[in-house]
Amino acid sequence: MTEQLTIRNMLDELIAHNLLQPDQKAPIADTLSTTSQESITPWFVNALIAIGAWLSVIPFLVFIALLEIIHTPVSAILLGIVLIIGTIFLHQVNQKGLFLNQLALVLNLTGQVLFILGIAGEKHDVATTALATWFLEIILIGVYQNNILRFLSVLIATIAALVLLYDFEIHQGIHLLIVLLASGAVWYWIAEPQHLTDKMMATLYQPLGYGFVIALQTVLILSILPHSNAIPPLTWWFSTIGLTMVLLALEYYLLRNNGISITALKSYAIFVCTILIGLLLHQSPGIIAAIIVLLLGYQRGNRVLMGLAIVFLSVFFIAYYYHLNITLLMKSITLMSAGVALLVLRFVFKRIFPLSERGE
Repeated sequence: MTEQLTIRNMLDELIAHNLLQPDQKAPIADTLSTTSQESITPWFVNALIAIGAWLSVIPFLVFIALLEIIHTPVSAILLGIVLIIGTIFLHQVNQKGLFLNQLALVLNLTGQVLFILGIAGEKHDVATTALATWFLEIILIGVYQNNILRFLSVLIATIAALVLLYDFEIHQGIHLLIVLLASGAVWYWIAEPQHLTDKMMATLYQPLGYGFVIALQTVLILSILPHSNAIPPLTWWFSTIGLTMVLLALEYYLLRNNGISITALKSYAIFVCTILIGLLLHQSPGIIAAIIVLLLGYQRGNRVLMGLAIVFLSVFFIAYYYHLNITLLMKSITLMSAGVALLVLRFVFKRIFPLSERGE
């Protein structure tokens, strides 16, 4: 007779497989077993309420425009600060009201736009504007407890960092930014069990984790864009090296976490294959980044991450195929060879090196 599956049994299994620390069992079990007394609103009702809140801001913006109070950059900065601070307080005092939360969100974004445009108009300096934007987003991530805003803040802060690198002509610094984004994404999702039991990180890791993943893949879109005067020449294999190292570190962690010896033949095979992939795709760091996200999604059982990885993996593979400087016949042979190689690898790892075996 099979044992009934319960939350505590599942947590015991996670602890047995070294996927969860023993001292984290009680907080997680208590959190998951606590029933919410709040009424569940259908998603389409929530969507309509959110749309209504966003549309309700339009008359307010028209009213502000008719008053003509934004006639100088300083007035835009001041109004932006007022909106940002006001929405922070509104969100703090009314965290359960969907309409007011969405209203506060759109007003906050409006305040950010006014503040950034005001700084740009007052200082006429790209670096100052980008720095102010970056610091503003970092502050908002800490004080404004809203997943959507925190997610958007990561993207805006990433754009600000790119603008800074471009303005200071540190073009190759983008590779460091890419590696930092990849490392941040790995840390946020690998440490998910620990984050769930941490009061601060429990509300931070998801919006920041998804934000880092989207920001990483979005920045890497630059690697597949056609050459343009607006985009400085970049040595993309720098990013490939960094991302390959992140991927190797992630594989090392997962192998150890699953009780597989690092000195085992299967471990060496995984590391060698990873290095070979990095060498073959040295001009396509986006593929390596997508593999990292796919591995994270599979390890955490997160379908959203896996879906994002598959989408971006498809985009980067199409771009890689398109930019191959060979004939169509050779491209076809390359695709067929890659498919055969993947099938062979699948056979090798499934039949010869079954990962279900623990250790050596």
